[in-house]
Amino acid sequence: MGKYIVRRLLATIPVLIGITFVVFAMVSLAPGDAIKLMLGSETVNAANVERLQKELGLDRPWYEQYLRYMLGLLKGDMGRSIVYHRPVADQIKEKIGNTVVLAISSAIFALVVSIPLGVLAAAKRRSWVDYAATTLAMIGVSLPGFYLGLLMILLFGVRLGWLPIRGMGAADAGLWAYLRHLIMPSITLGSALAAILTRLTRSSVLEALSQDYVRTARAKGVREKIVLYKHALRNALLPVATTFGLQFGSLLGGAVITETIFSWPGIGMLAVNAVKQRDIPVIQGTTLVFALSFVLVTLAVDILYMLIDPRIRYE
Repeated sequence: MGKYIVRRLLATIPVLIGITFVVFAMVSLAPGDAIKLMLGSETVNAANVERLQKELGLDRPWYEQYLRYMLGLLKGDMGRSIVYHRPVADQIKEKIGNTVVLAISSAIFALVVSIPLGVLAAAKRRSWVDYAATTLAMIGVSLPGFYLGLLMILLFGVRLGWLPIRGMGAADAGLWAYLRHLIMPSITLGSALAAILTRLTRSSVLEALSQDYVRTARAKGVREKIVLYKHALRNALLPVATTFGLQFGSLLGGAVITETIFSWPGIGMLAVNAVKQRDIPVIQGTTLVFALSFVLVTLAVDILYMLIDPRIRYE
């Protein structure tokens, strides 16, 4: 397993290099001028623009700028923000924890809702429980996250006043205040994943219940709950784990919209503000973090395969 992990990590290097190049090219070709945004309308003149371009190295050819950026990455330097004049790595360190907390809480919400609901729908096939679970899953898949977030803000934040609608709350407000701020963003971000996993768990458990080993267990008089959860569910978890891993990686990317709606101070908001201000180093840094997170999550899913199903081995 150790050799496989090393090979996978080495294989991510050209992928990440390709991502940095594509992002660099797209940002360079995008309309707008970061220098003028930094200087403001009152101080924009040819002399100031030329001075700042030389200072930031933006007067050099694009390939020299890109090579300079890549050499900096090898040293652990992700560059400095053009707008805030701070190291990009420091800005990401400040925000990444908030995004990870949001992604994990959304994933927990999705698992807590989807696994029991999917198993119950499979066990009560063609009953009202099954139809209700399937209907909720269809609504969850079809409803855009930004629309759900706005509906929750309007209902639970504005009309009922139960939950705060933006930010994380004060640092000294306590754990309960922090959790109240986390509830709506977590549900908004995790609802689509919960819907997908519910449908997948239902179909996987139904397929497992039709296998011979389940019939054998029932013929031996094993209790139905043990048959359902120990035999059927365990063997049905492999496709669920696959989808969960891939979708969890996408949660980090989906956090961009959710963080913007709820003003959650994570990497998503940092990336959105960087795009608005054409802060090229920050855009590159946040994109690289999103890509690396997705690759690492995929690797973790491959390792999880072997824990769920010992028959799987990677050469």
